[in-house]
Amino acid sequence: MINTENKGLYRKEFEHDACGIGFVANMKGRKSHKVVADAIQMLIRMDHRGACGCDPNSGDGAGILLQIPHEFFLEECTKLGIDLPSAGEYGVGMTFFPNDENTRKECKEIITRKAKKLGLEILGYRIVPCDNSEIQGAESGNTEPQMEQLFIKRPANVTDEMAFERKLYVFRQVTARVINETVKHIDNKFYFTSLSARTIIYKGMLTTMQVPGYFEDLKREEFTSALAIVHSRFSTNTFPEWKLAQPF
Repeated sequence: MINTENKGLYRKEFEHDACGIGFVANMKGRKSHKVVADAIQMLIRMDHRGACGCDPNSGDGAGILLQIPHEFFLEECTKLGIDLPSAGEYGVGMTFFPNDENTRKECKEIITRKAKKLGLEILGYRIVPCDNSEIQGAESGNTEPQMEQLFIKRPANVTDEMAFERKLYVFRQVTARVINETVKHIDNKFYFTSLSARTIIYKGMLTTMQVPGYFEDLKREEFTSALAIVHSRFSTNTFPEWKLAQPF
């Protein structure tokens, strides 16, 4: 018989069914790749807390939230000719775009217009390198978006960090709504996974074990963070979708 009495930190009254979630942090706030690697290992070990459909290669969703890896982005953006300002002086949007090139172009035109209206400067885009070999032919592979990172410069007249975060939030909400309501054949496929000057989210319609193989950025030693939150989704009252994975 299993002993269900209170023991140590265990309390029976707190027991409930839920998705899997975990948190890793350096107590002194020091960024390292080890924090990222430890969080991914924890995510993999929570495979039993997530779910997949009849196709085992299509997970309900999994992902990781991290601090903006300035060292990593500085190197990557230099290769693309994007001149990044200092850490905290720019925001990064993790963006799901439709795969059709013309539709994607129309989305970016709206993004440019809305950014200009809010006094924001678009610095450029970076296509997120993804290895989708494990999901090809699967339901998740058939609905896979094109992921791009959008870099936005902090306006000179916005001196407060939280004021910049609020401006990015407004930009995100307005832009996503206009695009999904006006672009033809968009089918609600445009989505900001995250848009912030502080954190970024890598997520997808993946199993926990697929996350580190899918997102090539997460393997890089220059990708550092002092904290990480991981999530493995068990869809109960909704169908799995790329944008519904890891609902932070």
